[in-house]
Amino acid sequence: MPQASSFRSVLVPLDGSPLAEQALPLARRIAERARSKLRLALVHQIPTAPVDAAAARLFISLDLSTRKWERSYLRSLQAKLRQEGVRSASAVTLSGSVGPVLAQYVKELGIDLVVMATHGRGGVRRAWLGSVADHLVRHLQVPVMLVRPSEEGAAPAHGAGANQILVPIDGSPLAEAVLGPAADLARLWGAELTLLRVVHPVMLFSDEMVGWPAPYDAELTASLRDQAEDYVRDIAERLRGEGLRATGVAVVGWGAADAILQAARPEHVAAIALTTHGRGGLQRLALGSVADKLIRAAEVPVLVCRPAHAAKPRAPRGTTRRRADRARA
Repeated sequence: MPQASSFRSVLVPLDGSPLAEQALPLARRIAERARSKLRLALVHQIPTAPVDAAAARLFISLDLSTRKWERSYLRSLQAKLRQEGVRSASAVTLSGSVGPVLAQYVKELGIDLVVMATHGRGGVRRAWLGSVADHLVRHLQVPVMLVRPSEEGAAPAHGAGANQILVPIDGSPLAEAVLGPAADLARLWGAELTLLRVVHPVMLFSDEMVGWPAPYDAELTASLRDQAEDYVRDIAERLRGEGLRATGVAVVGWGAADAILQAARPEHVAAIALTTHGRGGLQRLALGSVADKLIRAAEVPVLVCRPAHAAKPRAPRGTTRRRADRARA
């Protein structure tokens, strides 16, 4: 049965491509369960006007034609959603630089959750997200649910039969900030929260082998794992006291991202939820790097949360002023 949630307004950024549309089924599922408003947004990118006056007429004609197609495209998606039983869905076309414009729109309308597809390529070895997804993750203080689309064109059946939300935590208050949004999602889906702490093996070095790691110390590593299990079990117990289903587990792994991906089996896990520092470039810390790898390679959606107390990024230079051209059906 649908229930109230903190996700009162859900935004799906679109770009007119079938890949971006693959976020719609998941967003619709969340909006229906949360009884929230589903919003679709497409940012019209204004091309540079031609210097040649002779080309100006063609430029204006093409720009107007593109805007007309974008409004028609959004109206067709709204009609499709209504046919599928979605009653509260609106659509808007915006203008300007995509990432900054969407971030401003989220702030102005008080959006609670963004669900979008990321054009992930290259698996875990890819260092960066798509530019728009990366911008939103680094600038928004609301959760962003990222879906890796299927290149075959059919939207993946996210969450079908799965009943767990995997929450990697590392012992820090920053990592635990995702527990609130993850708990909201768990309540909506009737899912169980599975808390995961990855423990890196304790390596020892000897004088004879400077620079070369000796086999890890099994006893010290096991002791760290026991402490980590106590930590996740304590949090799980607290969550159960709030009426949630929750368990905690600690695993030993050489890399956090690889261990999380191994645990995130799509037949059991509906989504991964984690915190990122939300910094880019050389300022990106380890947890941000883990988030990047998960978004690139996970077979399930990844809910990314940047805590409100994280360092605020500098305002982007030269942000194009947004001009809203609302397309409501």
